[in-house]
Amino acid sequence: MADRRVALVVVICLLAALSVCFAAGKPKQATFTELTTKKAAPKPRVQSVVVFRKKANQLVVFGGGLEGLNPQGDLWVLDLKTREWSRIEPKNGDLKKVTIGVGVYDSKRDRIVVTVPLSSGGIQTHWYSFADNTWHHVSHTGEIPKTLPNTPAIYDPKTDSMVFFGRSAWENPDNTRYRTVYYNDVYSLSLADFKWKRLKTKGDLPLPRDRHSEIYDSKTGSLVVFGGIGTGKDGRETIFNDVYRLDLAKLEWKKVETKGTVPKPRFKHCAVYDPVKHRMIVLGGQYWQDKYYSELLALDLSTNTWSAIKTKLPVRLQTCDTEGVWDSLQNRALFFGGIQPGRMLMNSVWELAER
Repeated sequence: MADRRVALVVVICLLAALSVCFAAGKPKQATFTELTTKKAAPKPRVQSVVVFRKKANQLVVFGGGLEGLNPQGDLWVLDLKTREWSRIEPKNGDLKKVTIGVGVYDSKRDRIVVTVPLSSGGIQTHWYSFADNTWHHVSHTGEIPKTLPNTPAIYDPKTDSMVFFGRSAWENPDNTRYRTVYYNDVYSLSLADFKWKRLKTKGDLPLPRDRHSEIYDSKTGSLVVFGGIGTGKDGRETIFNDVYRLDLAKLEWKKVETKGTVPKPRFKHCAVYDPVKHRMIVLGGQYWQDKYYSELLALDLSTNTWSAIKTKLPVRLQTCDTEGVWDSLQNRALFFGGIQPGRMLMNSVWELAER
């Protein structure tokens, strides 16, 4: 009888060990869900500046527009622990008459830096300090670009600067007619002294464009560009699905030859860098006027292979002009705002996580 009991205990222990091994070896499945938040949220909007403030575990939202009109100059924070929204009231008020801008979080100085194109032409730069709860206006120097509308930016920690690729302007370059002219130049803005510099790059230069996506690949120290709308090889307006990588140390471009299920051309999409899996996550986007995408895609930056991200419950969130960030505390991508078909503006927060 004792021998049988010992044998039974051994069998139970083996089964338990096998179940633990099976659970450990079972691949995690992604979930894409809307976060339930508390208190009053920001108005629905597009093209906000959205950053993750790690030291406070906050999602911070600045500005954006209501259907491209009535631009907002307000600041909001979402406490990611309590999931409560609250509005920041800077000592010197909100930024006034701010059109849609581009910004980054400067973790070194705990501030948000935003560049704002002026309706009259030119650029303004402002930074908000969490320490003194105040907006500060910047006096520019250096090679200042004429305009930077619809141009994303990344923060390069090695040079302590914002880096911008591509832009567009309403111009009459050949004195025949005014039209949208696209550019493929690269500018940097030093966050130490706010000096602009036009970077001289080499290699496989991308075709001119804007409304593309940019991420900073911290593993390789490079800027990765995907998609956008611009001037094709035939001189006509074209929507892209290509990928380019700029080595920020060598300032050398290289076209990335991708594999897998290559995404369809798009612009106004959202891209987030996942440092854990060394990949670029892409959400949504638009193709011409009425075609919106809902896929969640991933580009493995080590193998240059595209794949669809499969989630437990398929969610068709057709959206463009959504902003995204990586939450390094929870290892997840967070998305805010955007617009859906029918001109439906959003102010919801979504998370893509694997647990």
